[in-house]
Amino acid sequence: MVAGTQGTVSFIGNSPLLTGSFSGLDTAAIIEASLAVKRIPIDRLNNRISDNDTRVAAFNEFTALLETLQSSVNALRNPPGSTGILSNVFEQKSAFITSDTATPATEILGATATNNAAPGVYEIIVDQIAEAHKISGGTLTDVSTGLGITETLTINLAGAAAEETATIDITADMTATDVVFAINAVTGTTGVRASALKIADNDFRIVFTAEETNKDIELSGTTGQILGATGLDVSADNGATYTTVLQPSQPAQLRLDGIPTVIERDSNEIDDLIDNVTLDLFKESDSTGTTITLEIEPDLSGVKAQIEGFVAAYNDVKTFLNSQQVVSEDGEVDASAILFGDNLLRSLGRDLGTDLADLVDGLDSTALATLRGVGIELSEDGTLTVDNGALDANLVDKLDEVRGVFEFGFQSSSPDIRMIARNELLNVGDFTIDVPAGAIDGTNLQVDGVDAFEVDGGLLRGLDGTVYEGMTLAYNRNPAEPAESISISTSTGIAERLYQRLDNYINQGDGLITEEVNRLQAQNEDFVDQIESLEARLVIFQNKLIEKYAAMERAVAAAEAASSQLEAFLKGGDD
Repeated sequence: MVAGTQGTVSFIGNSPLLTGSFSGLDTAAIIEASLAVKRIPIDRLNNRISDNDTRVAAFNEFTALLETLQSSVNALRNPPGSTGILSNVFEQKSAFITSDTATPATEILGATATNNAAPGVYEIIVDQIAEAHKISGGTLTDVSTGLGITETLTINLAGAAAEETATIDITADMTATDVVFAINAVTGTTGVRASALKIADNDFRIVFTAEETNKDIELSGTTGQILGATGLDVSADNGATYTTVLQPSQPAQLRLDGIPTVIERDSNEIDDLIDNVTLDLFKESDSTGTTITLEIEPDLSGVKAQIEGFVAAYNDVKTFLNSQQVVSEDGEVDASAILFGDNLLRSLGRDLGTDLADLVDGLDSTALATLRGVGIELSEDGTLTVDNGALDANLVDKLDEVRGVFEFGFQSSSPDIRMIARNELLNVGDFTIDVPAGAIDGTNLQVDGVDAFEVDGGLLRGLDGTVYEGMTLAYNRNPAEPAESISISTSTGIAERLYQRLDNYINQGDGLITEEVNRLQAQNEDFVDQIESLEARLVIFQNKLIEKYAAMERAVAAAEAASSQLEAFLKGGDD
């Protein structure tokens, strides 16, 4: 070390650097400034990553709103497929029951209907409800002392299969309580449960109850001793008769629509009397013969709720779109407008507006054909409002026309053809499929002389590149049938238009917004790789600067040392 020098030790990263020792320069600051210039591309990339993350978050928020909207219109669009009817709110049914006496209908029965149920009115009289078999043993003074019986007890319900029968080995040390516990351990198999009831001091009773109505409990022992000891069977016929029957098993009995035959069922839950309707019987009609009127009707309240849900979901989407267009009075874009000017939002907003405003083609000329006609108005800000009076009246008087405004309509002149799938925004109107005589599997069917559908077994699939692409029809045809022309009429309602339009944007596979989010995320991954590469190069550059200025300090130090020696030499010569 050269005497008289001064300096400071600085750290650039983890590397020490002596500064100001000989040159008087703040080399640490010089290096930091040089690195800051080199970091500018890295900072820019980090800013781009942050911007992309912000856009992705905004797109994800928007996508969630669009998914809610798509879900809300799905039930209104006549969902395709064999199970589509189960999701179609226009097919949803309500079951209404009324009584012709002071006895409330809900005290006698309840009713539910699936979407497949046909509207109708029925009159029902409940003569008898189904009951479960219940038997009791005689008085036992003690249930905690061993019975001293050894035998095998077999338990089941009348008509039970082998797998619904259980056997219990009774040992001499088992008490009545132990027997009850053993019986209940196999209730899941037998459908018979037991309980030990204390009626009074020294008066206990063993009670057996069937888990199913209208089925007798069947008990038998290898000797019959256990049934006798518990007082269930004191006639020594090993379960052929029981001492006390608390409740005999019996079926439910009812009459429907004046049909003289009494209808019987084993259970109080009856789901095979009226197609797609389940009746739950609670008690029999009173002595006055209360008649219950059951009405199966479209569930108008469910339809209205679904329409209101659609309006709310659309308004949320429109509010988001509006929020991305906010500009202050001085022309500055609002900080919350993350997606301001985005082409996807502009195109989607335009498409949704068109889908809402356009007439629904293919409907009767006198039928409702717009949202406004249904009772849904467009506000100045582009959101929707419901005119409850108009909507309620249309649901009551023009339900089929309301359906036509929302759903995809499909009618065929042949009962052998039906639509089972559509995955495109179809606007094909009316057309006629020409079917030649004989086998058609593996061929193409034509519309107006042009190939339109490929035949694959019992399916007709719209050919790629045609307006029928995305349409799949089921066609149940005997090859021996002659040639025929099948006329098909379709209409594309507003809910169908919206559903398919939204699918173009948010489909998880190739939706436009999905692809944009994937692009931004992939871009960020590239930016991270670039940053890592630049950081590595920056470390090399930093080390070179450190070495460069360290070498400079050494050179200055050597020069000062040589100068000091020369000065001392010269002074020595003068002396």
